[in-house]
Amino acid sequence: MNRHPWQFAILIFCVAGFVYWGAARAFHHLNTPDVAYFNHLAAAFLRGELYLADPPSTHDLTLYAGKWYVPFPPLPALLMLPWIALFGLPTLNTTLFCILLGALNVTLVYLLLHTLAAHRQLQLTQSALVWLTVLFGVGSVHWYMATIGSVWFVAQVATVTFVALATWSAAANRSPWLTGIALALAMTARPNVLFTWPLLCGIAIGYLPHSSEAQNSRWRAGLLWAVRSAIPMVIALTLLLLYNYARFDDPLNFGYRTENVAATLAPKLQTYGQFNVHYLPKNVWAMWLAGPQWNEEINFWVPNPEGMSLLLTTPALIYLGRARARTPLAIGAWLSLILLMIPLLLYYNTGWWQFGYRFSLDFMLPVMVLLALATPPRMSWAMRLLIVAGVVVNAYGVYWWHR
Repeated sequence: MNRHPWQFAILIFCVAGFVYWGAARAFHHLNTPDVAYFNHLAAAFLRGELYLADPPSTHDLTLYAGKWYVPFPPLPALLMLPWIALFGLPTLNTTLFCILLGALNVTLVYLLLHTLAAHRQLQLTQSALVWLTVLFGVGSVHWYMATIGSVWFVAQVATVTFVALATWSAAANRSPWLTGIALALAMTARPNVLFTWPLLCGIAIGYLPHSSEAQNSRWRAGLLWAVRSAIPMVIALTLLLLYNYARFDDPLNFGYRTENVAATLAPKLQTYGQFNVHYLPKNVWAMWLAGPQWNEEINFWVPNPEGMSLLLTTPALIYLGRARARTPLAIGAWLSLILLMIPLLLYYNTGWWQFGYRFSLDFMLPVMVLLALATPPRMSWAMRLLIVAGVVVNAYGVYWWHR
């Protein structure tokens, strides 16, 4: 085990940032796209407004009372706000912003796994920790998503940042307040990550005494930790409802039902709503079964932009089947993974134009914990080869997306 995790974490941040920056630069995609939106929303907040006065595009915005609103919850705009307040809107590059958050995410995943291993909740060597970090950083869809400054990708990458902070906090300092605040902030970007909470509780309970004499006090302490960590999340949900009311005069209206979505998605949204079992088969297909599609123009297979199986983009996920639910950590991780998948499987689109299945970032932290639990102390060559295969696939995904 590395005795100097902070020095190694800084190295990981620098390497990941360079890889992400280099990928975007290689294809001349380091600019802020028109559909970034959160930068304009931050500027609107500074003017005391909740809408975009003159948006550069209206795709996926919501028109209400003659004004265009960003339907997505505001966390990325709040993160951008200090920079824009100091240096102005034109100086903020949302692609570089996303790259920095992406590099931080890779670093936090390493620190999380290292901390769990140092406290014997995982049995991993330093080499295995590095391999698992590589899997997340360049062997999953996080790679290409961290190189794009568009509103959808910035929101998801920023969400991962605070979910990772919450998970690492639960493992490192065990504070229910800091952990709850971090997850609450993640929820102000994507509220569905609330379901990461069982994983956080599982980590916290895993640190409590295991003796049979201490079982009752152990579960009481675990329940108290869970209640305390939930308080910031309740506050975050309340603030989101107030934000909705301020925008749309309805606390339950996030603006998605009247969003200016792509023409091919609008009929389904208007007919079946945002969540419906009607979407289940398509989402199962996109998440776990879909393969590439044949392109007649080039006479070759290309990624399906509506989604592609996670087992193709991150083939090492096949090892999830080896993670047994025998400890609070494993039980919490499995419960979070299942709960996080439910709303995604019922959602009205699969992520639309993408490489792989981009919504998987919502549950990648539980997945990383489960993969770590399934990994023997010395990672097998078979698992390493699958990780390498995932890196190759996602390198192609970066190329395909930007080209």
